[in-house]
Amino acid sequence: MQFSPLAPIQLDGSFSDELLEKAEYICIESPKLLGGYNDVVIDEIKNLLRVTNSYYSNRIESEGTHPINIEKAMKKEFSKDTKEKQLQYLSLAYIQTQIQLEKELSFDKTPFDTQFQKQIHKNFYTYEGMESFLKIKKDEKDINMIPGELRNMDVQIGSHIAVPYQEIENTLSDYNNAYNTSIKHGLKAKKIINIFSSHHRFVWIHPFLDGNGRTSRLLLDTLIKFIGIEGYGLWNISRGLARDNSKYKSLLAKADEIRTSDYDGRGNLTNKGLYELVNFMLDIAIDQINYMKSVLGIKELSLRIENYVEFSKKKMYRIEPLPKNTDRLLKELLIKGTIKRGEVEKIIGTKQTAASKLMKELLERNYIQSDSPRGDIRIKFNAHFAMKIFPELMPDIE
Repeated sequence: MQFSPLAPIQLDGSFSDELLEKAEYICIESPKLLGGYNDVVIDEIKNLLRVTNSYYSNRIESEGTHPINIEKAMKKEFSKDTKEKQLQYLSLAYIQTQIQLEKELSFDKTPFDTQFQKQIHKNFYTYEGMESFLKIKKDEKDINMIPGELRNMDVQIGSHIAVPYQEIENTLSDYNNAYNTSIKHGLKAKKIINIFSSHHRFVWIHPFLDGNGRTSRLLLDTLIKFIGIEGYGLWNISRGLARDNSKYKSLLAKADEIRTSDYDGRGNLTNKGLYELVNFMLDIAIDQINYMKSVLGIKELSLRIENYVEFSKKKMYRIEPLPKNTDRLLKELLIKGTIKRGEVEKIIGTKQTAASKLMKELLERNYIQSDSPRGDIRIKFNAHFAMKIFPELMPDIE
């Protein structure tokens, strides 16, 4: 098999204690992120993380726009600058593909399937506004890439010569069969190691003319959810990879190398290089889980909401001051998830007219949301709000 070993193993065929301990930590600590909040708030945080995931995955390819601009695009407010508008569409395509994959995720059908991987690529590149990203320049020639179609020419990425295009179909079939077997049985910790290994092997095959990085990370997200890592979505790995992008790309390239000696495994490719990449990705995952643990504490988050509202009143942000009792309502929503509109006046201790005025302004300014004009309200983490109450989740533009 061209891309062996499938995972970084010791000479006796086992995983090292170091990798297993880190993978086990992920299995144990990720589900704990779900504690303390109801499902409504959890879903809203996941909605926010989809936006940041899109931002960071695109930043890895040096083509990201800030979540504030992504939020504008979600409201059909596009930049007049052509390049910026394209980046907004790129982010929307990524988010919508994430949502589609989550809807279609079936625990009866493995993501290790060529048609599934083609569909990821197709969904992404057929989204509205993605036409410009289908035009690829190669050897001074303009080529129109077909979404979801395997490449029909040979490519070289840095020093790595990818699998010849005539062999892609068979190589992908071998890849999917091998890794599908690796995640069917056994400990989740071992499955995580195999999935992180498969991430490199997919990029190494380079099945598409362009978009392999984004497709591979969308596939990675889907695989982590597929093996049942609860809490994934409240953290995502792209943020961590983007924050150490140069090392991520360097280790991907290092794992491309051929085996150097009998002490470097038994496969065609370097076992040591794959070990370093997987170890790095495990560290990144742990770092992201620990980060989210540090910002999701309900008492601390409530305090940051208080401070946010207070700072807005003192005009410390580039936003209009938030109205009186905003913090009381938002903190109550943080605890309860949803609130009936008629209950707001009791919560904030005012008359119904004042309560209605508060809700109207917060709805217009995207701090709360509702499914209908009279429906229950719930919290909304708009980009500016999230930027301040979840420190370092995304770059601060102020």
